[in-house]
Amino acid sequence: MSENIVNFTEEGNKLTDLFKELEEVIRKKCNAVGIKTDNILIGPLIEDLSKKNSVVRRYKQELMVIKDVRNINTHQRNDKYGYVVCPNPDMNVKLKSIIDEINNPPTIYNSNMCIKKQYMYCKTLNDTVESTIKDMIDKTYTHIPILENGIIKGVFSESTLLDIVNAENGIIVDKNTKFADILEYLKLENHSTEEFMFISRNKNIYDVEDIFKDYFARKKRLGCVYITENGKSSESILGMLTAWDILGN
Repeated sequence: MSENIVNFTEEGNKLTDLFKELEEVIRKKCNAVGIKTDNILIGPLIEDLSKKNSVVRRYKQELMVIKDVRNINTHQRNDKYGYVVCPNPDMNVKLKSIIDEINNPPTIYNSNMCIKKQYMYCKTLNDTVESTIKDMIDKTYTHIPILENGIIKGVFSESTLLDIVNAENGIIVDKNTKFADILEYLKLENHSTEEFMFISRNKNIYDVEDIFKDYFARKKRLGCVYITENGKSSESILGMLTAWDILGN
């Protein structure tokens, strides 16, 4: 039974100390993005920062609830009763976790959403289209990066086939057709129904989730997000993810 007893004073003190730490972190992050913090309460700062910081945006409602508990305990505490509200120990654990994430956001490359290069199904310009289509059907692949020295030269997808079918010059794809023969249709900027994006390996996972949400809200199709060292298309590919990888997590 004693294991379930919560020490009101201990948990209240923990919340007070953790919230002080949170305030310092929030003000520091606000200053870094040009949000004024002088004489501004923590609530409005969390609200303003949530518009620019995806981690704060993700946990904004929880932070506001914790803020209210902290405020009650700070302003209503007295010598006779001590803290008016005893925070659940899980609240303190969660607050500590949020602070850690704000300071060190989880990166997309190190998450289970990212398909690392060694597990990607890739082709080169010398590979044939027909054999790749068969693999796509058998293994339900949707987007095949076409690489040259580790750098993406284009992407083969259902969209590519539609563009080829609709082409005025009447390209015929047979068993001998190589990706080099249809390079113009593979180029990322030439896909008519979808777009692609390159991001840094250090991009945090919540920023990436927001990217997909933004495309969905605008009713645009983001075919794939490709990960490189600094988010440049001229760099070697390190990994990739699709909307399905995001939704699955």
